[in-house]
Amino acid sequence: MTKYFRLLPFPEGEDKFNEFKEKGFVSIGWWELFSVTDLTREQIKERYMETYPTSTVHASRLVASYFIKLQEMTPGDVILIPYSGEYHFFEVEGKYFFDNEEQDIALKQRIKVKFIKKLNKNSFSTKFRKSIGVQPTLTYLGKYKDEIESALLGDDPISLSKQKAFVYTESSGSISLSYSDNISKKILKEFFDKVLDEI
Repeated sequence: MTKYFRLLPFPEGEDKFNEFKEKGFVSIGWWELFSVTDLTREQIKERYMETYPTSTVHASRLVASYFIKLQEMTPGDVILIPYSGEYHFFEVEGKYFFDNEEQDIALKQRIKVKFIKKLNKNSFSTKFRKSIGVQPTLTYLGKYKDEIESALLGDDPISLSKQKAFVYTESSGSISLSYSDNISKKILKEFFDKVLDEI
């Protein structure tokens, strides 16, 4: 079964999106941990604290979770990378590995991928976009599987959105408004501006 993940393209704090797309792999930072292949979550946490002794236990938990997710990825899984207002989708083609020959330290912890599709983020529900925006470096998107698959197949994700409705009433009349939950405040403002221009 296909698994879905979201990854930020900034290993070691550097923008590596173009390298990901051109070279056919994605990467995360923490190169000083070297290969964590087959290490357990606890072993990764221990190595992290030994390597970065001034860091925190919370950080060790987060980083360990990132590497566990990398190890869980298998060919056919999908990685979403948000970049410049768009969602870029990559299909996993290999397993996690540490590239000791790579000169760029930001690209040593990697997994082979191929680019498959680019979509505008406004094609997705507000709930999905908010989740994408607040999650850490690498996260699992299993709860959004249906919405992602619908978008990748070319279906309209709006059909998956819940409808919201508001009614305003006063003595002179009433106004009712309904819209899908993937509509942003910016789009609503543009709509109201057009309505006011027509009145």
